[in-house]
Formats: sequence, C-alpha cells, structure tokens
Amino acid sequence: MVKAILFDLDGTLLDTLPDLNACMNAMLAHFGFPPVSMQDTRLFVGHGGREFTAMSLPENERHRLDECYAYYGDLHVHWDNGRTKMFEGESAFLQDIRARGVKTAIVTNKAQNTTEVLCRTLLREHAFDAVLGNSARYPVKPDPAGTQAILKQLGVSPAEAVFVGDGDTDVETAKNAGMRCVSVLWGYRTRDELVAAGADCFARDFKELTQKIFG
Repeated sequence: MVKAILFDLDGTLLDTLPDLNACMNAMLAHFGFPPVSMQDTRLFVGHGGREFTAMSLPENERHRLDECYAYYGDLHVHWDNGRTKMFEGESAFLQDIRARGVKTAIVTNKAQNTTEVLCRTLLREHAFDAVLGNSARYPVKPDPAGTQAILKQLGVSPAEAVFVGDGDTDVETAKNAGMRCVSVLWGYRTRDELVAAGADCFARDFKELTQKIFG
C-alpha cells in the first residue's frame, strides 16, 4: 500500500524552464557572458543551481563559478516566476491523492529558499507534508540522504513510498533509497534518457500516473 509520494519539483510539479532560462541569462548578461538557449537550459538543469551555473558559463570563465553562482542564487530567490506554471491535470491529481490520505513531499535539487517561495505562491493551494530543497543539510540528489530523512519524517518505509520525477537523478535517487520510481514524460528528459538512467516505469500524464502508483 502506498502511504507517501515524494515529488521532484522542476519539470514534475512545475514547468519552470522558461524562468530558469530567463534568470540564468540575466545573470550571464550581468557579467557580460553570452546567453544560453532554452534547449541548453533543459539539458543543464536537474543537478542543482551550482551545476546549472557551471554548465551555463563559458568554459574559460568557470573559475568565476562561486561569484556567478552567488549572484544567480540571489537573483533566483527574488525572481517573479511569471512564466512558471503547473501542468495540465496536476491540481486534480494532487487533490485526489490528498483525499486518499496519502502523504506528500517535495525533494528537489532547487535551493531550499527558492523552493519555499514556489510552495507559498504557485503551489499554495496544495499543502505538502514535507519540503526539502538544496541546502547544507544534505547532499543533492542522487545521494539518498535527504530522501531517507524525509521518509523518516513522514513515518513511512521505502517500500511504502513512491518517488515521482522527470529526471535521471530522480531514477537514481529512488534506486539509492530503495524506493519504486515513476518517471514522468512531460518534463525535461526524454524517455530514452530516462531509460539510460535505469527507468522502467513511465507516465505520460497525471491520469496514467495515478494508475501507475495505485494500480
């Protein structure tokens, strides 16, 4: 029986790609660096803001990573996120699992403060039992430490929980934590990329996600 669902954020619960691209390009413009494309942004995200920043910088400027990442992080937490939105069918899905009495949590490599801002604004109608973003407390996914801490906080075992995400890091995190994973196909990785990461269960929309989780 599924007692808890742990969700990734970017590309799973929120389509943040346009704002991630715009925010990163604002940072790059500030330092006089060329912009990154939306496609490059899609490829670069998923491993935390520091890695996203590193990949977005020109190779010969990556020695300035600390400076640029600090600027990006401050910019990002105050960003208006006007281009970010939930996915079709998501609200009804979240209402349904709440009605089933299933606990929910967010486990993301996005910075903790930025994650909390998005939960207070775009996700304010859907209360999550736990929210864990990137901070000094735990290493980023696919290290399972943060996920394991959330499972303990929720009072459920790995066998009683499902990890839902769109990325290779989510597949690897679930495996490392001993959990089942459902990979969603509306996010930022292709099916082939997810298969290469070890994914074997997929959902094309929230209706199919419900079927894959609850049978």
